[in-house]
Amino acid sequence: MNPSPDILFEDEHLLGLNKPSGILTEGGGDRETDLEQTASQLTGKPVFCCHRLDRLTSGVVLLRKTNRYNAELAAIFEQRQVRKLYWAVVEGAWPAGLNKIETQIGPAGQGIWANVPTGGKPAVSTFRVLGTSTDKRFTWVSVLLKTGRTHQIRLHCQHAGCPMVGDPVYGSGQPANFFGLHARQLKLQHPATHQDLALTAPAPANWPEWVKPMDQSTAVE
Repeated sequence: MNPSPDILFEDEHLLGLNKPSGILTEGGGDRETDLEQTASQLTGKPVFCCHRLDRLTSGVVLLRKTNRYNAELAAIFEQRQVRKLYWAVVEGAWPAGLNKIETQIGPAGQGIWANVPTGGKPAVSTFRVLGTSTDKRFTWVSVLLKTGRTHQIRLHCQHAGCPMVGDPVYGSGQPANFFGLHARQLKLQHPATHQDLALTAPAPANWPEWVKPMDQSTAVE
């Protein structure tokens, strides 16, 4: 069983949750309980996700509790007025000086996407090294999304030659009990109050065993 999501923020309009890895954001239907259904049970009323995370990705998800600011929230996300910061643990030593990746991303099969030379949608991510294991087998990086393509961070890490740890599609899939992508922080302007809102999600319980041993003197500001 997946752990229950922690509440990061709640008011009369919005609900911010820390999604556990392994559950769908939405679309579970009668097959399985997704985050949207769990949130509706927590609040006692229907709530709806403003954006999605992949099943295996943990971290911040923002949901709306009413329809009052539906259009405003949709515009905020569509116009990229949201700052999305992720943490990733990847295989290998991150290439020195590589702090921005730009590719085109297009479909490559059922639920699979790829970096393509032409015909895809532009995708831009920026990276910062937070730590490196002493044997250079793993790197901990922070990622800022400049666009929001499906599987963008996973594909950009693959493009860098450093696939996500535990990624069953674009990496080795090992280890099976850890997935190295966490939506660490979401920043936006609250549609009702117009105040800055920052939601920060603690990483899953199995992250410290990966990131604490890393040499953080390698961090690049």
